[in-house]
Parts: sequence; C-alpha cells; structure tokens
Amino acid sequence: MPEVIALPLVVAYTVIGVGDMNEALGLWVGHFGMEVVERRTGPDPELARAWGLPADGIADQALLLTPGVDEGGIHLVRFTHPGEAVRAGARPTDLLPKSVDVAVRDIQARYTELAAAGYAFRSPVGTLKTEQATVYEVHMTGHDDINIVLVEQPAQPQPLSAKYYGVAPLLISISPDNAREAAFLKRLLALEELLHNRFGGPEVEKTIGLPPGASLDVRILGDSARAFGRLELVQYEGVTGENRYPRARAPARGQLSLTFFTEDLSPWLAGERGAVTDLGAGAGIYGPGRIVTATTPAGLRIDIVERRP
Repeated sequence: MPEVIALPLVVAYTVIGVGDMNEALGLWVGHFGMEVVERRTGPDPELARAWGLPADGIADQALLLTPGVDEGGIHLVRFTHPGEAVRAGARPTDLLPKSVDVAVRDIQARYTELAAAGYAFRSPVGTLKTEQATVYEVHMTGHDDINIVLVEQPAQPQPLSAKYYGVAPLLISISPDNAREAAFLKRLLALEELLHNRFGGPEVEKTIGLPPGASLDVRILGDSARAFGRLELVQYEGVTGENRYPRARAPARGQLSLTFFTEDLSPWLAGERGAVTDLGAGAGIYGPGRIVTATTPAGLRIDIVERRP
C-alpha cells in the first residue's frame, strides 16, 4: 500500500466507476502494466456508506499503482447497479473530472499499439511547446467513456512500467474559475502551485478539440518532491461548457472523485483547513481509518482518509 504522508500533497487514488472490471483491468494492467496492490470482490459496506450507497452497493474493486510509484493510483469500482457514464456525449470543454495522464516512452509506438488493440483516439499525436519543455500528447477514449491522455516529455522522463507506461503523473479536472479552485485546494490540502501556464493557437485547438480562438488556463498542484499524483486544473477561456460534476457521483461510471491519504485528520476536524464533512470511522478497501469529504467550488469530490496501522 502507498506510504502515509503527513499532509495530503498528492493524490493517492482517482476513483473510476466501471461497468466491466475485466475490461478495465485489461487496459490498466494488461496494456499499461500497472500492479494490483489490493483487490476486493463483494460488498464494501464502509466505503458504500461513505459514498451514500446501500451496504451492498459495491460489487468489485481494485487498487492499482504504477510499479515503483506510491501515489497517483487508480481505484476501479464496479457498483452493484452501475449508472450512466459521466462523460457520455460530453464535449471537450464540459465541466467534469476530465482525464488521467499516462506518461509514455515513444508515444507514436504506444499510439500504434493501442490503436491496433481497438482503442479510439481523437486526433494524431500533437505537440505543445512551453518555455519549460516540449510535450507530445494524444487523447484516447478508454472504458466507460473515460479520457486518457498519453504524454511524453523527452526532457523530463517519468517512471514507467515494463510496458513503457506510467499512471498517473496528473489527474485533470475542468473548472470555470481556476484561481478560485486553486485557492480552495491549496487551503484544503496544503498543495503547492507548481505551474501556471496559458495555451492557445491552432495546434492546441487541433490537439484538444477546441473551437477557434479559445485558450486554456492551466495550473498544476501537488508536491514538488513527488512526480506522480498531481492535480491539473484546466479552465477553458472563451468557451462555455455543461456542468457535469453532479453526474460524477457513485454509482456512475467514469472518473468520480479523488482520494488523499493523511496520518492525522485533526486539522480538518478542527476546521483549520476549511469546512469538511466527517464521515466517521471505516475506510473500507483503504484499510482501518476515518474519512472526511469536501467538494471544491467547481464540484469535484475530495475524500481525505486518515489511515491507521
């Protein structure tokens, strides 16, 4: 299991509801080479209660990590009665938990092998250039309509599995007001703002699927000492999208929420880090502990788990 750190500066897991666990594991484990660190088949009454479900509302779960990495994991959950996919029919600019970044080596080869396996891509591999680096990326549709972004930064290689994939350096969330969203998250989770950039132009429009003249405000939050488990906030400027955060709740399929670990919930229970809802003891598949939850101004659910020996 991932180590517990004093403050939840990085995402432990992003929760993804699935309709078919075998299909999901086929992607994350079979193609990407992630390790299953915990598997639980059958009900999880504690986590079901925390998510507002009946005791038997969860049917199957898996916690996955990139080999050698202790954060940025994927928590796959098959609900007893899976709901609609959060991204079903969504436009690129809709407000929702948008995508999972997957670091790769030789992005064109990864594109080719995944396309041969039947996965669909929105465009060819594109290029984003900043003052800091040149980034190659492409967006792929995974199971349950999730969006996966393959990313290669030759100047900043990331830890990868034996299959040349690393999940997930970044979890991407869309907000209508990045300044407000970032301020909330920095207070709630003691996150550092590691990067703030704006992007625009025809190449960005083509790669991401934006209308002409639109641009992006991008902020990356996390821990400067940890490369994985960071949160990227994206605000589309000049574009109005549908708010789909109300759909990103159990038992929906797709990206639902983020889970952070801490060794001490006292600052949150005392209100020192902002308002949270105390869900009490019992953290289910995460192990013995207590959970509090909060919702960002945009609508993203954040669960903070105090894990105990």
